[in-house]
Amino acid sequence: MKAVQLQGFDGFADVKVVDVARPMPGPDEVLIEVAAAGLNWAEVEQTRGRYPTRTPPPYIMGFEAAGVVVELGAGVSGIRRGDRVTAIASSGGFAEYATAHADTVIPVPDGMSFAEATTLPVQGVSAYALLEVAARPRPHETVLVQSAAGGVGVFLVQLAKLRGVERVIAIAGSRAKLAAVEALGADVAIDHSRSDWPERVREATAGRGVDVILEMSSGEVQERSLELLAPFGRLVFFGAQNMYDTISPARMQRLIARNQSLHFFNLPTLRPEQVRQSVAGLLALVAQGKIKILAGETFPLADAARAFEALASRRTIGKVVLLPRAG
Repeated sequence: MKAVQLQGFDGFADVKVVDVARPMPGPDEVLIEVAAAGLNWAEVEQTRGRYPTRTPPPYIMGFEAAGVVVELGAGVSGIRRGDRVTAIASSGGFAEYATAHADTVIPVPDGMSFAEATTLPVQGVSAYALLEVAARPRPHETVLVQSAAGGVGVFLVQLAKLRGVERVIAIAGSRAKLAAVEALGADVAIDHSRSDWPERVREATAGRGVDVILEMSSGEVQERSLELLAPFGRLVFFGAQNMYDTISPARMQRLIARNQSLHFFNLPTLRPEQVRQSVAGLLALVAQGKIKILAGETFPLADAARAFEALASRRTIGKVVLLPRAG
């Protein structure tokens, strides 16, 4: 079968489409004939050798896969051959076939395409759990979402609104992205390519600052976000790479003086019951038509490197998807 293999840590030049043996499902696993696979920022970081879990190359990439179950491993129950599913792939989802542990399998809702379904296992569940487990914004609070037009961000904007917070401020980087997050319900959409974006956030909060910041940026953007926290505010890091560069002793003293706090979110280390609750909660909202799914750009598997470049350029809106059988 065809699969996308990472052969080194020198960037997208090491992303290669190769022929490999079709995987076999182990105990408690299923084999999926992949119709669509979701690309995440984490995989971009893998190509640079900067992902926290650094697997030695070569290996098949891809956390998410959606398609049809074609084979069941020993001990699997509640899943049948022919089921339309999406899941976190154990053998690598950027391939024509992928295995997944049965516990990660999510049924694809009626009427949802496989490309849309790839948004659910990592980005959708991450956004739901990030708000419910880590951020827990209250109705009177203001929430700021960085990278709001990205795969996780588009869920965060909608889910924060559904929680009934006072105001959702979405930060994005182009007119098209600003229009997209406004259509998803953001009360204020601000262009982060403008140097005065922090001042515009302060204006939107009447100078008070933001109660909850959902932060996946680093460097200067991260530092300026910290300056925007209101008293008793909290900043939740998800996917940030260089957070330690700005958390200096002086910064910590300022956070303590204003009763502010930092939180860190990592989907793989959530407790199993938290993941189950997040999956169930997200699927219920999808079934009720309360969540809009943005699948974004699609690329054939043969153009995987180009898909990586599109995501890394930050020009995409929503999910970037690979189609193993396109063309």
